[in-house]
Amino acid sequence: MNSSGPSSSIIAAGVVGILASLIAILIAVATVAGMGMLPQPSGSPEIPPNVKSMAVAMMVVFAGLAVFGIFTGVGVLHLKNWARISMLIWGGVMAAFCSLALLFATFVPLPGGPAASPMGVPFLRLVLIVMYGTPLLIGVWWLVLFNQPAIKAQFLAVPPADGQLATPPRPRCPLPLAILAGFSIFSAGFSLLLPFTNFPTNVILFGHLFHRPLGLVLFFLSAGIFLLGAIGLLRLKRWSYTLMLAQYFFWMVSGTVTLVSPNYDRNLHEIMSQMSLPEGPMGQAAFAQTRVFGALALIPGVLLIWLLLYYHTRFIEACAAKEANSST
Repeated sequence: MNSSGPSSSIIAAGVVGILASLIAILIAVATVAGMGMLPQPSGSPEIPPNVKSMAVAMMVVFAGLAVFGIFTGVGVLHLKNWARISMLIWGGVMAAFCSLALLFATFVPLPGGPAASPMGVPFLRLVLIVMYGTPLLIGVWWLVLFNQPAIKAQFLAVPPADGQLATPPRPRCPLPLAILAGFSIFSAGFSLLLPFTNFPTNVILFGHLFHRPLGLVLFFLSAGIFLLGAIGLLRLKRWSYTLMLAQYFFWMVSGTVTLVSPNYDRNLHEIMSQMSLPEGPMGQAAFAQTRVFGALALIPGVLLIWLLLYYHTRFIEACAAKEANSST
């Protein structure tokens, strides 16, 4: 560890991470308190219980991640290498998620609000762009900053003294695949909580809708496979690469078939009816755009498959290096 202390750029990144985590915790607490304490305006549709329970679960997970973000920010200030890797992973997750959300907010038509509402569509679009653009810039900043050789050197251990052999670096999963694995673990872990929030659990495979109990079994099976494959990537298990690539190919083909299936509208109507969403112009507009959202959601899948294929050689080399170290 560098005994001279962190540089000003590292201090700035750590402080921003801590402040962002504190703001996230405040947002989560205010959201949960608002849903439980604020009175429902007269004449407005009531929020369905399953939607409310899912929102509470999301905020709890969101707050938990923010608490971990505080520890990560403190670790960065103390030049802990695990904190640098954590910042890289969360920077990649923030950049990927906010880029997709920013794409939706910029190009997808937004439903108009009531005529008397002071918030028009252009203002709402601007709010969304600022809301997702800010963490996008922070994520890109972290990715660039913590990949610089001079910054990496501050997190490395002190060089060995004269007469001591340098310890070879431990093989690690390539950073982009580690970011993908971290995001997959978070997504799969949260997905496993959804059935306990009274949220309707359905699975659509190749245009066919599966209800409980078979739909629940398929849902847990898919989330479990993603979780297993992501952990295997981080632990440099060769079988995990094939498992993750096969999973993404399978869901890409299934999603494409589902979008062009004649059962698409009927399946979506059935799922939304189970959610007991209030009917109105905004709900109808959101339903009309589901196919557009579905088509755009396939783009990240293509990019993730390309990412896995591009880093295949580096991942196999890291696996071979780990196996060689274990044998010696």
